[in-house]
Amino acid sequence: MDSNKKEQLKSWMGDKEFLLLNIDEMNEQQINVLYDWGLKMFGLGQYIVADIDDVKLDGRLIILDDGTYWEVDEFDIYTSNMWSFTDKVVVIDDEMYKLDDMEKVSVSQTYF
Repeated sequence: MDSNKKEQLKSWMGDKEFLLLNIDEMNEQQINVLYDWGLKMFGLGQYIVADIDDVKLDGRLIILDDGTYWEVDEFDIYTSNMWSFTDKVVVIDDEMYKLDDMEKVSVSQTYF
């Protein structure tokens, strides 16, 4: 069990919420789901502005110049496949907008 995740959850919640949710009794999968959800909630409303470094896999993967990787929703790959190196984009709440013409695609950050 990753005790670091438990400690991080406790610092985010405080003692009362930690005890009410009975986190000490959760299994590893439950802890991971709650931890990932907490990170997602923290990220909502924040944004990233960057240039595209590369578009790979026929538009399914966009790499930004800040080093982040973004998986494009399968329904949007036709649009993202037309984007190119140095296009400026902003990512807000799982939507990536190409700033020069405001095209958008649904994305999720992925890690390699």
